Amino acid sequence: MSATATLSIRVPLETRRWLERFAKRRGSAGMAATRILEEARRREDFPAVEFRDTRLGRVAYVQGTRVQAALVYGQTLDAPTLAAEKIAESFAWPQWKAAGVLAYVREFPEECRQEWEDLTACDAQALKRSLPHLEPREITSL
Repeated sequence: MSATATLSIRVPLETRRWLERFAKRRGSAGMAATRILEEARRREDFPAVEFRDTRLGRVAYVQGTRVQAALVYGQTLDAPTLAAEKIAESFAWPQWKAAGVLAYVREFPEECRQEWEDLTACDAQALKRSLPHLEPREITSL
């Protein structure tokens, strides 16, 4: 576990009330505030990544897309030295976005590995039940 520190801050009363409502789905107010601050730090350090609520909790996505950062992680499993240029070309993303998500994946490999395992553990029938409108597609490796 990484080192932690205590931080005491004053927030407007309405913000505190919002945090308490927000925390009902995420544990304590302290845990929710920690998650919010950590995500803000990561968005600042990795502008190509944003966070969204999913069935499995908060997950990193490539900014402005429907692609989870874990999918890029999955591409690096067979090609650990995969270049951002190849990712940008494959997904038709700008170079900065591909480089940014690749940097994120390399900075948080354990988190991305867990999300990748969650993605790959989902079988076609479970996915079809959750998202009945989806059509199957063949995905090729980079």
